[in-house]
Amino acid sequence: MKELFSNIEKIRKEKGVKQTVMGDMLGIKQHTYSQYLTRSTDIPYSRLSQIADKLNVSVIDIITYPVKYVPETDQCSTCKEYQKTIENLNEYIEILKKKNK
Repeated sequence: MKELFSNIEKIRKEKGVKQTVMGDMLGIKQHTYSQYLTRSTDIPYSRLSQIADKLNVSVIDIITYPVKYVPETDQCSTCKEYQKTIENLNEYIEILKKKNK
């Protein structure tokens, strides 16, 4: 849980958003926002989702920060083309191995 709050703060700072502004965006006081981060108040998923929305990231990106989650369906077409080329080359290597036996 500690990493989650640390990640929120890192993302917030990267985006140049002050805690007071973050509180305003969430409709809460800066003190309440700070209490979430110091873990003196539990943070419900709905609030975490709201924080992610305000920071323009997904909840999973907060959890996995600094690594950005990219669903397999969103991977670049070039990556998929390289993978297909590698598969084709592996098949060709197997054919050559069989021919040389």
